[in-house]
Amino acid sequence: MIVIGVGHLADHLGVHRNTIRNWIREGKLPARSAPGKGYMLKEDDFNKVCQEFGLDPARLKVRRLSNRSPGVLASDFASPEVRAIGRRSTRLRPSPQWADACLTCGSCASSCPISGVDGLDPRKALRMVTLGLEEELIASQWPWKCTLCGKCEEACPMNLELVAMLRAVRGLRPRDQVPGPLHKGVQMCLNRGNNLGIPREDFLFLLKELGQELAAADCPGFSVPVDREGANLLVTINSKEPFGEPDDLKHWWKIFHAAGESWTVPSQDWEGVNWGLFTGDDEAMRTLVGRIVDNMRRLGCKTLLLPECGHAYYATRLGLQKWFAQEAQGFEVVSIFDLLLRYLRQGRIRVDPGVHRQLTTYHDPCHYTRKSLQAFGQSYAEEGRWITRQCCPEMVEMHPGHEGNYCCGAGGGAWAMPFKEERVFHGRIKAQQIKRTGARLVIAPCHNCRDQILKSLNQEYQLDVEVKYIWELVADSLVLPARPVQPRGEE
Repeated sequence: MIVIGVGHLADHLGVHRNTIRNWIREGKLPARSAPGKGYMLKEDDFNKVCQEFGLDPARLKVRRLSNRSPGVLASDFASPEVRAIGRRSTRLRPSPQWADACLTCGSCASSCPISGVDGLDPRKALRMVTLGLEEELIASQWPWKCTLCGKCEEACPMNLELVAMLRAVRGLRPRDQVPGPLHKGVQMCLNRGNNLGIPREDFLFLLKELGQELAAADCPGFSVPVDREGANLLVTINSKEPFGEPDDLKHWWKIFHAAGESWTVPSQDWEGVNWGLFTGDDEAMRTLVGRIVDNMRRLGCKTLLLPECGHAYYATRLGLQKWFAQEAQGFEVVSIFDLLLRYLRQGRIRVDPGVHRQLTTYHDPCHYTRKSLQAFGQSYAEEGRWITRQCCPEMVEMHPGHEGNYCCGAGGGAWAMPFKEERVFHGRIKAQQIKRTGARLVIAPCHNCRDQILKSLNQEYQLDVEVKYIWELVADSLVLPARPVQPRGEE
């Protein structure tokens, strides 16, 4: 094929370029439009034109296309074999809001911190579902490198449910091919009551020992109440704390002690983590939420606190909403923000704002902000900032913040999965946000966010910042009572 510019050909023929276009339109010149204001002719037709008008082909500036070049007329070559794809599956298309309503505008891809990783992005994932390439997407690791943070949904003008679609993709992966320890953790929790398989006797011994340490150091008369029937507050625990960071359990215990709270820890099925959310395993997720409901019923508690990171609060509340709506009417569910606000505003605890004088910034976890807003109609953004300001007078904001804040890079199970390079790459935007604030202390209301910023981004991006849980901040700022406080309702 020959490509020649219309103006160049008109100059050599001594006619106006519109004349060339008229000849083509009338069929007198066998050519078709090509990109860049040029026209394509077959080699034989080009030679005939040159011969008819007495032109030397060697003097004309042309471009020759191979048969494999883009833009070559399909009619000029043998048609490729068409693959029959059959009827499209609806496994990943139960609603138009999962894929079919996509405008392919790319807003989701432009907002995603890992667009381009493995050659994929949210828009391409949607197109794969729409075009019947779901098996290729299920086999891909990209849905597991995605943190399900919801930035794509925030940007989507059609309100597509991309996170639900990608979680469903995860759920269709054979369980023995789930990356990292996520499925093993789910199975361990189903079989032994917690993700790490900590024996009941070891757990209870640890609680007793840690309680004695706290009583001797800061809270005279303190002990950990286990299986206390009729307690106001039932508290779940992240198994990583008794397993690897047991002293972190004392932060909440100090707060409960200072507030005079009536609370308890169940001796069985105390796990706050629900990795069924991450693996797309609704059956496991429902079972684990149901066990928390059973503990509430068995112990007759009035309030359920989920002090684990945002995903535990989100997973449990979502499970209550989907599967245990009637049972959940019998008790109150509170987030860490609800409870800390209640304690501070009612004067049940006091904090000293002079303890933390360094410049401080606050990180918004995805589950507590945009995902909670979408699922429950409530975002916890201002609440965390208000609590932080009670302890840290010098506070500066990250931008963007609130529901628009960027994921730390460790959500969606990423902290536990074997994709460190992608996790660190994902976290680059969060690291940039922190650096721009100039803050020396970062407050993170989520276990995985805190671990990612403290243990990974701090080193990879030389942040040189201190990182604390928001409940750790409150515990470290507490003005402890001079004498033991009798738990409310137990006088």
